[in-house]
Amino acid sequence: MPLLRRAAAVAVLGFYVYFFASYAGYAPPVLAKAMWAIAALYGVGLIAVVLGWFWGRWYARGLGYWGIVVGLLMMWQLGIEQFLIVWAASNAAISLLLAGDSMAAAFEGRREWRTRFHLDDNGVERLGKSVTRAGMSLPWLMLYLLLPRAADVAAVIPVLAGAGLAGAGMWGLLRMRTWGLFALAGASLTTAMHLAVAPGPAPLAGILAAALLAAAVVPFARPVFERLRSSVI
Repeated sequence: MPLLRRAAAVAVLGFYVYFFASYAGYAPPVLAKAMWAIAALYGVGLIAVVLGWFWGRWYARGLGYWGIVVGLLMMWQLGIEQFLIVWAASNAAISLLLAGDSMAAAFEGRREWRTRFHLDDNGVERLGKSVTRAGMSLPWLMLYLLLPRAADVAAVIPVLAGAGLAGAGMWGLLRMRTWGLFALAGASLTTAMHLAVAPGPAPLAGILAAALLAAAVVPFARPVFERLRSSVI
């Protein structure tokens, strides 16, 4: 049964890699980059689940949560349309198919990686929350970065810096490096600062990206603070 659920989740992830890559092929140039980026993010989730990387379940579920939120927001704006129901339901399926202890055992439940990073159950739980929230934030950040808007090159530089910090922070987080948390916090702060100074109303994608990047840091905020305080004292 877990293998069937995993295969079904892989099928949905693979469909969205194909969907966004296909759409990017004939979408207007102003939208194509964003579509390629989303396809790549789903592709990372697909590979991580297929290969059973310890963080793959968390990351893929984060993408699923992002899809659910997008579907609900679009239903609120456009009304309940059939394609939006399918979109939200299929992304919800990713999260549901990968839920439960039996699925966790194939990913973060494996002993070898816990031993490698010296993590107890509390540490695993914190890391899972951070990776899921970061995975949910990345599509929003890519949309905020790549969708067209009126801005000069200088105004886009902070957003590019935020994207770089988010990517580095995700890598550091998966390597259990404290600097990864600071990079994610820096990405959130940089995005929030750009939202504050950019002309016009703040795009929802940027707001959600900044909020979710900050939320990804929260599970480890207290342990990092206590470690820093003890080292100073």
